[in-house]
Amino acid sequence: MTVTGIVIWLSFRSIIIGFAAGMLWWLLRGRTARLQPGPAAMATVIAVSLALACITYLNLTFGYSVLHPPLSAHIPNWVLDVNNLWGLAIGIIAVALLAFPIRAHTSRGHASLTRRTPFSFGRRWWFAGLTTIVSTIVTVTVLAGLASEPDEDGRWRNFTVDAGSSLSFGTNIYGWYYSVPGLILLAALIAVTIVVLWLIARPAMGTDHDDDVRMRQLRTRNTLAVASGALLIHLGSIFTSLSATASLRGGAVIGDNGWGSWTTPFAAMQPSLVFVGVAVAALGYAIWFGVLLSALLTRRATSTASATATATVRS
Repeated sequence: MTVTGIVIWLSFRSIIIGFAAGMLWWLLRGRTARLQPGPAAMATVIAVSLALACITYLNLTFGYSVLHPPLSAHIPNWVLDVNNLWGLAIGIIAVALLAFPIRAHTSRGHASLTRRTPFSFGRRWWFAGLTTIVSTIVTVTVLAGLASEPDEDGRWRNFTVDAGSSLSFGTNIYGWYYSVPGLILLAALIAVTIVVLWLIARPAMGTDHDDDVRMRQLRTRNTLAVASGALLIHLGSIFTSLSATASLRGGAVIGDNGWGSWTTPFAAMQPSLVFVGVAVAALGYAIWFGVLLSALLTRRATSTASATATATVRS
């Protein structure tokens, strides 16, 4: 493998693995639950494509200098400094786009006495999975924040290892400086997700009740999937950041000929944190790619079938 190939793999391994897993899911299961061609499928393609394009561009900018894309030098430094929050910020935009098309609440349609809520068209395990991810993020975030200390600028992002009465060394950690904005974005993502689910469930049922229910179930599933993917990408970035903190090593001369070395208290977890970080982020990307492929390839297949049918009728 060339040097460029190694750089690309190290920079985008989660995205590459996620694409392969998403494609595999679509081949095995994705074609059994597909959006019909129309505005909802179009909005899904735009939302997920935009999310993947934005996060890929930002990763290019944040990564090795040989991969920097055009105009990357104009991105503010604070955007690159909060790279752990990209998944949440981009996820909020993507989920918001999934609200389209927004159907008007009219008196026309199928009458139903059942009260519809944001949770009416989703399966319990979908919401249980989202809740589990959120709980894990909050737990890891709080633990990392408690381990942080203020740096020379007063920002709570420093982690210090005390190596003796007059010796210490430190590095950055996912502390309160990053985690407090992360928790705010997390709450915003949950709020936007609930609003989108409410907009999907709120309008009156259509004349074709079964088809309407199926469409709302698919849109609900996609909304929860995109939100879960953003949360997993964020969680993966936290684990990756903690793995970098765990890799901290320090040493000093002791006495005349002695040498002492120190590591972080969780240094033994560093390989596991790397693996978990890549795997969790890859799962998030796989979910995004799965949603994209189920909408994009379905549209193409349907368009091809329609064109074939039209040609047959004309002949």
